[in-house]
Amino acid sequence: MASGTMPATEGHTLVFGLTADPIHRGHEQVIHNSFAFAQSQGLPIQRFLMVPTYQPNLIAGKQLPRTAFNHRLAMCELVAKAMRKQFKYPVYITDTEKKLFIKNGQKSYSIDTLAAIDAPAKLFVLSADHFAGRWPKFRKWHRWQELVQTNGLLIHQRPGHGLNATFIQQLQAINPHVYVVKDLPAIDVSSTQIRHTGPAMAWQQAWISEPVHQYILTHKLYP
Repeated sequence: MASGTMPATEGHTLVFGLTADPIHRGHEQVIHNSFAFAQSQGLPIQRFLMVPTYQPNLIAGKQLPRTAFNHRLAMCELVAKAMRKQFKYPVYITDTEKKLFIKNGQKSYSIDTLAAIDAPAKLFVLSADHFAGRWPKFRKWHRWQELVQTNGLLIHQRPGHGLNATFIQQLQAINPHVYVVKDLPAIDVSSTQIRHTGPAMAWQQAWISEPVHQYILTHKLYP
């Protein structure tokens, strides 16, 4: 179950998987852009779910999370709470991946996580770097074609990652609910950058919110 009180209105559930090690302003901008795009396209949104990874299946040189799941979940909750209060966005957190790991005793793939989320219409929120280049990384995902058949995609353009237009068209032929979010603000920051810099610099508002910064300091997460 996601945190907070869930709205009962109809609409799409946006599902945003992230490591959140730590969650930063770039992640927040994705949320802003998702709601702005949905409004411009007349897409009703029931809720936006952040799904922190638990034991992710790694591809393309990704590394395991450095920080314990409970801390990453808590930092996401701080951001979700602030967005609900300040912007009235229906943003919530779910520990679905942890529950799946406990239930099955093994890592879950994105298609499994999406299937475990109870919602009639889901849009999987992803970054453009998975859909860039001659051989997009998304083609290496487990059961990627089935994932697209059963879930829409909301692909956010990212600086330095040009989309493979032909591949996007192929995805839209599988499912017309494949959308590309473009020409909206982007914040060029990464969790890796923040971890390497440490809390002495990461407090900057251009990188992370003040509640997340205070949480990092209190729990001494990135010395």
